[in-house]
Amino acid sequence: MAHPEPLRVLVIVSQRSSLYTQTNTFPEEIVPLAMRLLKKRKMWKTTGYPAVTKLLAVQKWRSRAFLVFDIANEAYDAKLGHLPEHNQLPVVVAHFSRKRAAYPANSWVSQQVNHDVAMLHNANGLDAVPPFMEDHTLGTPPAYHSPRDISMLRVRYI
Repeated sequence: MAHPEPLRVLVIVSQRSSLYTQTNTFPEEIVPLAMRLLKKRKMWKTTGYPAVTKLLAVQKWRSRAFLVFDIANEAYDAKLGHLPEHNQLPVVVAHFSRKRAAYPANSWVSQQVNHDVAMLHNANGLDAVPPFMEDHTLGTPPAYHSPRDISMLRVRYI
């Protein structure tokens, strides 16, 4: 049996979804729901191996929340997560609103998600481990008190 290919998942949870409040309290419980949706839409193929997942980030906005998790990423290392070359995974999207959808991310979204994961690893410092949480609903931007490399904190537009 072949090991599954690693995959990064961007989960978008609209405030219209009943899951929106759960992004504050138990975001890790959204991961299995997203996995089921991906399997149902044939975006993730099950294998004989258990699908190991790792929640990397939760970003909360007033109208939606974004979660990012990896599936079967055995090469993941939190000490190297800030490096762009360690964030080159294919990305799929699971979208929860009034309806549910799953689809492959386009090139721009894939690059942005992988870049943002690297940035969050960098911004949160050497000893920080995921999941990284950012809450933008409070009206103040997030503060990073001990980034690894401040030059990586600049906003990059692709």
